[in-house]
This record gives sequence, structure tokens and C-alpha cells, in this order.
Amino acid sequence: MSPFPTDMIPNILCRLPVKTLLRFKCVSKPWGSLIDDSHFVKSHLHQSLKTNNNVKLFLDNGAEIDDNAYAVDFDSLNNLVQFPRPFTAEITKYRSRIIGSYNGLLAVYHREEGIALWNPSTRKCHYLPALDEDISMDHDTISGYNYDNSTILGFGYDNITEDYKVVKMLRSKTQNCFKVTIYSQKSNTWRRIKDCPYDIPTNYNDGAYINNAIHWVGDEILSGRNVIFGLHLNTEEYFEVPEGKRISEDKKCGAYYCEGFSYMNVGVLGGCLCVSRDFSSCPIEDHVNIWVMKEYGVKESWTELLYLSRNQWVTNIFHTRAVGYARDGNKVLLDDGGGQQPAWFNLEDESSHLLCIPGAPQLVSTIIFVESLVSVS
Repeated sequence: MSPFPTDMIPNILCRLPVKTLLRFKCVSKPWGSLIDDSHFVKSHLHQSLKTNNNVKLFLDNGAEIDDNAYAVDFDSLNNLVQFPRPFTAEITKYRSRIIGSYNGLLAVYHREEGIALWNPSTRKCHYLPALDEDISMDHDTISGYNYDNSTILGFGYDNITEDYKVVKMLRSKTQNCFKVTIYSQKSNTWRRIKDCPYDIPTNYNDGAYINNAIHWVGDEILSGRNVIFGLHLNTEEYFEVPEGKRISEDKKCGAYYCEGFSYMNVGVLGGCLCVSRDFSSCPIEDHVNIWVMKEYGVKESWTELLYLSRNQWVTNIFHTRAVGYARDGNKVLLDDGGGQQPAWFNLEDESSHLLCIPGAPQLVSTIIFVESLVSVS
């Protein structure tokens, strides 16, 4: 019998889960070198993204003091695993939170301890250097809040320079602006960029990464007009995203007047930019609308995905954000981002049921990530 073709080994290995590959590194030095090779890491990631395999749902405990985080297979919600968090959770301390996920890396923020890039699959963690004191000391903070209006964060990937980046905006004490710094994984340094030309008066979510830019919701500083804006990670230019209609044409709430909303969140759903708008000031019923931008940058492509009233929802309706579609596309997982119990919403019959995973905390914030071998540094 002829020996197994060695040129087929990388093609086979790149289809395996990370846990298996980490064990296979011990088979031989050539296998260890292959699995650590940057080209193999990219091939493995590409294969996972192409086949939609190795996709996990990260469960961040939002209520109990717990030094562990949890994850399950997103499609089956089985195979619960737990791993230690990058920052410990003490009763008297501020808890950490996930501010973004891309290519298997999670960015984790802790008000007192800083920011870390974390790969839960490899159990590797890199703690980012601190900001220069002249920047870090010149901002307002609201102690004790999970999200505040003085520290705005985002995480993404500059696909032009192939560099993972973290954006941190700090509200200035002396000027009506946010001072903005950007971290580069390649250089392992923070750098000041242009001040943000928008105010962010309410902040319930961290920035949403798509199309080589991180997006937030803010107000024009002079006019107060509410907009979706982005920061391009390569050019470092700010830009406005065109918005479509803000209310349903059929006005499911039945209100004659229902124009204003209390807040708007921006996110990513199924590879598309999306927004959720809270109409808690509706004179008929509190409700939330979620819209999806089917074609990035095209105003006319905004499409209403769902309408949620307080009466039909099974968990906290406020601060709702969309996490991801089920594999069949008929359901979407919704999360309030504040540690309540996430729930599934059926897009066909508008029914809902709470997310319940045996062995995992019930009150969690959720985010999707793909298992990968990508290095944290």
C-alpha cells in the first residue's frame, strides 16, 4: 500500500475543530509547525467561515459573580464548554464585558483593568497596553454602569493591512467632543486619531463592525440630528450611513402618530448592518422595530425584519439587539445586551421562546464567534 499523500494532510486538518488540532500538534514536530503556520491558520478559518462550521454562541454571565464564561454550538445549542474569563469577577468590582468578536478573537473590556484580546478556543489572551496618561485622565466616567456615555468602544479588523484594531472614545472634560484612540495589534500600541464629529448621548451597545468599519449611533454636534455613523479602520475617516424609513408603513401599533423613538442600536445580523429602534413613547403600545440593510450603503435596501410589542415578548423588550439567525433562517436570536434572558423570535408566526441551555447561566449576554487558531498578539 502506498503511503498517504502528505500534500493532502493540510486539506484534511483544516476541516477539524480547534480542540482536535491543538491535540494533534503533539503528533510530531512537522504537524506542530504546520498547525502553527499562518497560512494554515488562514485556511482553517476560511474553511470554517465557508461551511459555517465551528460557529459558537458565547454566553457571558450577566447576573452572578462567576469567573467562567460559557459557549455552545450555535446550531444545536449543545456541547456546553466553560473557560476562565480574562478578568476576574469580584462582588465589589466592575464586571468585564465583550465588546466585539471577529475571526475567533473577542475583545474584552474591564473599566478598572483595561482591555484584552482573547481567543477562547486556544485559551490565549493578550492584555493591551494602557493609554498614555494625558489621554486617559482627560475624560468623564460614570462609575458603576455597564454602559456609559463617556467611554465608547469598538473592535474590528482592517482587512487592508490585516490588522485587528480596538477603538476607544473618551469624552473630553474641556471640549464638546470625544477624543479617539485606536489600538493596532501589529504594533501593540495606541495612537490618537481625529476627534469624533458626533456626540453619543445614549450608549446601550458597543460598535458594530462590518465592511471594514465600526459603526455607532450618534447625534450631529451642531444640529442634534440622530444618525448612524462609521469609522473606516484603514482611512480613519468618519462617515454617515444613509438611513431608510424609520417606521412601519402599516403601523402595526395602530397609532396615528408614532414618529419618535427613545433610542436606536446598531448591529450586524447575517452579514448585514441592522438597527433596532425602541418606540417606548408610542401612545398605543411599547414596541421595537428591527430593520436590516440588505445591501451595504444603499438607502433603498433597508428592510423591516420584525415588530415586537411589549405584550407579545417574553423577556426584556428594551435595548433589544439581534444576535443571529438560526440555520434555517426562520428564527432570530434577540438579546437586550444587559444580562437578561435572550429569546428566539420566529419570523413566520411571530412566536417566541426563551433561550434555555442546561448547565449554563440563564441571565446572559450573547455573541457569536467562530472557533479559530488566530493569534491574539
